[in-house]
Amino acid sequence: MGNIKSKQNNARLLRQDPQLRNHLPHMLPLTKTNLSSMLQKYHFVYLKPDNSCQGKGLFRVDRYSPHLFSLRSRDDVRPRHYHSLRRLYKNFLKHKMPRRYLIQRGIRSQTPSGQMVDIRVHLARIHGKWVTAGIVGRVAPLHRIATNAYSGGKSVHVYPLLTKKLGYNRKKAFHTMAQMIALSRRAVSVISPRYPRWAEYGLDIGIDANGHLWIYEINIKPGGLVFKNLSAKAYKRILLLHRLAR
Repeated sequence: MGNIKSKQNNARLLRQDPQLRNHLPHMLPLTKTNLSSMLQKYHFVYLKPDNSCQGKGLFRVDRYSPHLFSLRSRDDVRPRHYHSLRRLYKNFLKHKMPRRYLIQRGIRSQTPSGQMVDIRVHLARIHGKWVTAGIVGRVAPLHRIATNAYSGGKSVHVYPLLTKKLGYNRKKAFHTMAQMIALSRRAVSVISPRYPRWAEYGLDIGIDANGHLWIYEINIKPGGLVFKNLSAKAYKRILLLHRLAR
């Protein structure tokens, strides 16, 4: 059955579904060889523990040229630069969490000013049916790599995030929100039969410059802090559905 806490196991399970496959960023176990290979394909990648939450232990590696790279942790404002991937990797090993790590393709889901953004879709099983408990946008502080509240991220309503921050018109914004919810429900319909005792999931979704949606990960214990920071009404709804979820 696999470990539900494993990001790689969950991504592998979701990737088996043809409707979800193209919405999952490329992911590999962390090795120096895999890191080199991924950075030849993508301009930046994330290094993340396989079973952590709240952005703990997260790093980002950027490739500027074949001989210039940078490394940033979740809490770094300024990156550290390296002229060889070997030296970067060696330094990363000194600072990473003592857990198994993964490499995930980086997605430029960001505002025109460069702030990283994503959307959390929270689903709960109420009386045997999955319902959308809430949907909220998250915006990272400038020069930060993570959007969650523990990293200084700000909770925002999704519609103004899409229209005011990303420049979507009304029709495109509502269509994108509907796509996010449908994609999340599809993901939960795939993963929940494998783990029937779990009654809540939170999906983190990014949007690239072409409007394509990417499922970064599916959280098995989605907290309510992101909604509490948005509004009291949204938080009360999450708490109510959390008590009803089963």
